[in-house]
Amino acid sequence: MRTVVNDISLQVDAGETLALVGESGSGKSVTALSILRLLPSPPAVYLAGDIRFHGESLLHASEQTLRGVRGNKIAMIFQEPMVSLNPLHTLEKQLYEVLSLHRGMRREAARAEILSCLDRVGIRQAAKRLSDYPHQLSGGERQRVMIAMALLTHPELLIADEPTTALDVSVQAQNPATAA
Repeated sequence: MRTVVNDISLQVDAGETLALVGESGSGKSVTALSILRLLPSPPAVYLAGDIRFHGESLLHASEQTLRGVRGNKIAMIFQEPMVSLNPLHTLEKQLYEVLSLHRGMRREAARAEILSCLDRVGIRQAAKRLSDYPHQLSGGERQRVMIAMALLTHPELLIADEPTTALDVSVQAQNPATAA
């Protein structure tokens, strides 16, 4: 067994931003995925400690409880949009699923919310792009869609695993402010 992350303690209060900085392979992504228990167990094993959100243990929470937290109270922007986006579904379908599943919204109300969010993250001509599939977008546009997906539910905690990697340098500086 190999220890990947050892002796870490984080606390993020409402309105705060926390950045984990480290070399490649230092455990940043593993830490982010661990918060929502998204690592397969085994091989991932939590030897000690706890992961708490609003005083409740996520480490010992049931799958049903985690489903209520994931995407609703805590959302994540994943590092690889081509792995996270479904290549067989349009952007509209994927974004609508987020609002339908997590907020119970009907398609008409969801469409307005989706367009507003896509506009906020910088997707130009969002209404025309809703019928696009992920492969029809640039890498930066796919990353913006992932950011929009995470923001649609208005989570209390947003975890971003290298959210600006696919964005061009001129946009990288402004994008974290968009997510706030």
